[in-house]
Amino acid sequence: MPGWASRGVGRAAGALHLLLVLALAGCATTRPAPPTAAPIPPGRAVELVQQWAAEWASFPGARGAMDLTAKNRRGSERVAALVLLAPTALRVEVATPFGLPALVATAGPDEIMIFRVLERRAQTTRPSPEAVERWLGVPLPPVTLIRLLVGNVPTPADPQTVTVESAPSPPHLTWVEGGVRHRVWVTAEGRPARLLLERAAGDGDRLGADFEWGNAGGIAAVRIEAPAKGSELTVRYLSIEYRENPPEAFRLTLPSDIPIQRLD
Repeated sequence: MPGWASRGVGRAAGALHLLLVLALAGCATTRPAPPTAAPIPPGRAVELVQQWAAEWASFPGARGAMDLTAKNRRGSERVAALVLLAPTALRVEVATPFGLPALVATAGPDEIMIFRVLERRAQTTRPSPEAVERWLGVPLPPVTLIRLLVGNVPTPADPQTVTVESAPSPPHLTWVEGGVRHRVWVTAEGRPARLLLERAAGDGDRLGADFEWGNAGGIAAVRIEAPAKGSELTVRYLSIEYRENPPEAFRLTLPSDIPIQRLD
């Protein structure tokens, strides 16, 4: 991820076409491989979180073609999608197996808007973990979701609070921020391999994320899981290009005859 090297630049449309072919064929989605955590040298804990914070501060945005699977207790749904990302906003466009737009959703600091194109109706709500859970099945603030989608984990305000713990094995970074304990297992290259979020008091639900990295150092796949809720979101990138997206891409303008339902 250093330098935000792009993978598959300029091939998003072709990658989306391939995704549509796969979806039409009914191929199964593969989930990210189990992460391989590496030992953390003494004294490197602070350096790692500072590195991740610096990478996020320089994040310009991204555009990618993905294979997205959302699972919950009612079943699972796999779709082909294009995603646009900015540090505080995202846009997801889902297509049918025949290439027709089926859903367009945007999430930003002020609202989440979901436009179901084929049904000609839209829903809007304030951005919150609960709203993201209704949409994608995982209870995360939108900005946290964006960070995880590009393989970046939320870092502590004070890097000096980070320590290395050995249990649960293998050794990993840990810190508490806002009453939530963060545990991060790290690859040999210094990238996040697995993130576990849990209440510092030991109660409440856990949320985990696994990251798979490509040979060129870019993010290849992300799996986010909320076990207590029976939900899981898996994203596998066919291409991703790190670039700034225009602000208007995250503002959804609907036809005047589309009814909008508020969910809050």
